[in-house]
Amino acid sequence: MAENARVLIVDEDAESRGDVQRRLVKSQFAVAGACGYGAQALSLASEVAPQAVLVGLEEPMARSLQTIEALCGVLSYVPLIAYSSRTDAESVRRAMLAGARDYVTKPFKPGQLAHSILAALEQPERRQAREGGQPARPIASGMVITVYGAKGGIGKTTIAANLATALAQVTGGSVALADMDTQFGDVAIMMDIPVERTIVDLARRADEVDRELVRDYLVPHWSHVGVLPAPFEPSGWREIKPPQMEKIIAVLAQTHDFVVLDTAATFNDLVAVALDKANIVLLVTSMDISSIKNTVVVLKLLASSSFPQEKVKLTINHASATNTLKEEDIKSVLNQEIFWRIPYDEGVGASLQLGKPVVVARPGSPASQSILDLAAFLSGKERTLQPNGRGGWIGRLLARRA
Repeated sequence: MAENARVLIVDEDAESRGDVQRRLVKSQFAVAGACGYGAQALSLASEVAPQAVLVGLEEPMARSLQTIEALCGVLSYVPLIAYSSRTDAESVRRAMLAGARDYVTKPFKPGQLAHSILAALEQPERRQAREGGQPARPIASGMVITVYGAKGGIGKTTIAANLATALAQVTGGSVALADMDTQFGDVAIMMDIPVERTIVDLARRADEVDRELVRDYLVPHWSHVGVLPAPFEPSGWREIKPPQMEKIIAVLAQTHDFVVLDTAATFNDLVAVALDKANIVLLVTSMDISSIKNTVVVLKLLASSSFPQEKVKLTINHASATNTLKEEDIKSVLNQEIFWRIPYDEGVGASLQLGKPVVVARPGSPASQSILDLAAFLSGKERTLQPNGRGGWIGRLLARRA
């Protein structure tokens, strides 16, 4: 294989990526792209079709090993080489078990990376697969979770912000939280972040939207969630069209393991986009009659438009201490299984005043435990149940039966 083979670099450390890129260029390889772990690595790999992949492997190793496994699963004909400052046998063993063909230690010796890549490319079975034109399997983007409720004041934004934070905690993956609420857009207030550029500003540049531009508009939150805030003035949404939102959601899904979309408590064209692009729709309702009535209307509307019913997950939020209906009645009226329930928790209101998600401010509270369990269930991760996590494990059991 000629030295100008196309190589993809996957490493969370930008400085390390730059060093590897300079070494590859010096050795006459073509750098097909460079990015971090997770969904962005998978989506970029599908776009650039590399002939070899280099993955940096450092502590904490879990996410890099998961990325190696995912890349090897979808690019089985492409040799993947891990590089790391760790020289212990256990790290080498774990990298090989994940699917790496070689393991190169840092600091690199002259020509070491080039030799490893060329050796991997010249293996007979790899060459035969390439010459046979074996195509790569389709690569999925990150999971898009749309949080929607047909009535204001039911805790929809609270759930979206806390779920995004919980996903980052439980999985260690990359999470984006986009505020698509065209009426109020309170995510920035709830996460206590400054708002300089918004999702509307990004939408105006839809023709330019790519990985780098999206990153510039995301506000990094200390919880490791990237937030795309809404403008404080609802009038800013007037000129935004559905195709612009579709582009933004697509790029967010290409660059993040999870994308949580908070939506308006109404039904408009942008809400329709958020529902259509979702892998899962958490349809939130509280326990009052008006919320249930609006939810009935939404379910009928979705059914009439042939919306995939398996994507709709009914989520009951006990937003107040008093309920006017029983859960059995709700299930009967909506003719819908209850996917998840979030218990009433006084700690939620207190955390809002602090500008902190309740899963961080009061991680042991009933609502926190339920949302953390929800994040674990949606991501396929396991959590050890806490003594006061009763709401969470009941919800999980119901979810498995739904």
